[in-house]
This record gives sequence, C-alpha cells and structure tokens, in this order.
Amino acid sequence: MKLKTVFFTLLISGSTTIIAQDGASLFKQNCSACHSVGKGKLVGPDLAGITDRRAKDWIVSFVKNAQAFGETDADAKTIINEYGYPMPNQNVNDAEIKALIAYIAENSPKVLDEAVTEETTTEIVPETNPALDPANASVEDIAFGVKLFDGSKPLENGGVSCISCHNVNHRDLIAGGLLAKDLTKVYERLGGAGLNGILSAPPFPAMASSYQNHPLTEKEIFQLSAFFNDAAVNNVYQPQRVYNDHLLIYGGGVAFLVIASIILLVYIERKRKCVKEDIYKRQIKAATSKNIY
Repeated sequence: MKLKTVFFTLLISGSTTIIAQDGASLFKQNCSACHSVGKGKLVGPDLAGITDRRAKDWIVSFVKNAQAFGETDADAKTIINEYGYPMPNQNVNDAEIKALIAYIAENSPKVLDEAVTEETTTEIVPETNPALDPANASVEDIAFGVKLFDGSKPLENGGVSCISCHNVNHRDLIAGGLLAKDLTKVYERLGGAGLNGILSAPPFPAMASSYQNHPLTEKEIFQLSAFFNDAAVNNVYQPQRVYNDHLLIYGGGVAFLVIASIILLVYIERKRKCVKEDIYKRQIKAATSKNIY
C-alpha cells in the first residue's frame, strides 16, 4: 500500500514538473514578448496573479481568440479597448494553455501580508544601462536603423526588411507596405522594452513565421528601436514622401512619349507611300519596256 502511495506521489510530482517546464518554454516562446509575470507591463498587461482574478475557462477562451471573445465578454472587451488592439490568436491547444496557467500561477509573486504597510515596502527598480536606451542612441545607430528598415542594409540572418509590410513616415524613406500596422509612432505606444520584446520573440503569426529561422540580432534590435524612437520624436519634421502623383504625371508622360516614338519609327516608312506602290512601279516599268520594242 505504501509502495503504491509513493509511486503515485512520484508520478504526480513528475507530471507537475513536466507541465511547469512546458509552461516555461511556452511562455518564453509565445508570451514573453508582450507580457511579464510580476515585472510590470510590457506590450500587454502583467500576468502576475491572473489565475486569482480570472477563471481558467475565461483565460483559455481569451488566449484562443481574444477578438471573438471580446465581442461577447465585457471584461475581455474592456482589456482590448484599454490596450488598443486584441491579442493575436496563439497557436496553442487547451493542454498547452493549462500548462501556461500553471506556470504563471507558480511564478506569480506572493501577496504581501496585510500587516506590511506601504511605508515598509520598497519598490524594486530594475537597473538599466543608459547606453542601451534607444532614446540615447547615436546618429550613426539611427542611420543604420533606417537602412535595416528599408532593406538597403541586409539583416544579418537573412530576414525580410520591415518596409515590406510596414510604413514609417520619415524623410529618408519611400512609402512602405500596407500589409501591417503603421510604425511611425510605435515607440510611443510600446517603448523600448516593448519593442525589444516583440523584435526578440515576435508574437504575431506572420511576423513569427518570417523571422522564425532568421532572428534579429541584439544590435539590429537596438538600431531599429533607435530609428523608431527618432521617427516618433521628430514625426512633425518627417513628412511621408508621396509618389503617386509624380508617377502618374511624369512616369506616365515619359512612357507615352517612348511608346509614341517607337510607333512612329516603325510605321513612318509605311505611311509615306501606298502599300502597293512598288507593284505599281514594276508594272509601269514592264509596260514601258514592251512599248520600246
């Protein structure tokens, strides 16, 4: 009897360890770009204590399809409205979500004893290196960020350039892609920490697929963030170049002249005389020759 008890205890504890390990890897892969557990807001809310505030079924529904869930659940809608956009749907199943929930619950900071007052607690501020703050980047780093964004400087690991899908209003850039969100003021919305999280471990499906085997380096992330900060701070001085009118007027005019010239060169000889003029001249020449003899 005791052996059975020990066996089941080991089995349960082993399963819990495996779930916790799976939750840790899943959180790092799918959640860490936008969320922390007890370290403050990033792109999305801090998830510390979420299991105490929400039922497991609620969390599962939100993670699976936040946008659809927000249409029927008032709390989900409030969260989406607060952050401005719904969380992207995550490619995880129910078991994996439960592993995430277990990981978050296990790693959430313990609630302080009620006897501990605000005067006896101190806020822990993480140490930061000013040299690594994109807001303090050099002009050279910002210039490199522009080149990385528009693809004139290839990414080290072969990833696609950001301008393929995104636009940023900047004096040194042409109009960018419209497949994804405009990033002109992305630094204002996310800050350095949020950008670092997203660029390090992209949470959006299309972006994650594009950079899965072509991750950005730390230096590239820093230089892109420096560029985004510069674009946001100096947005008023960086109007977007518009090429549509120029393309229509100048490009269309030049194309018309080229095509007209080609047509003129090809058909100019044919328009100078009748198509059957050569036949007519041969007949006249032959008739004249017969009359002579």
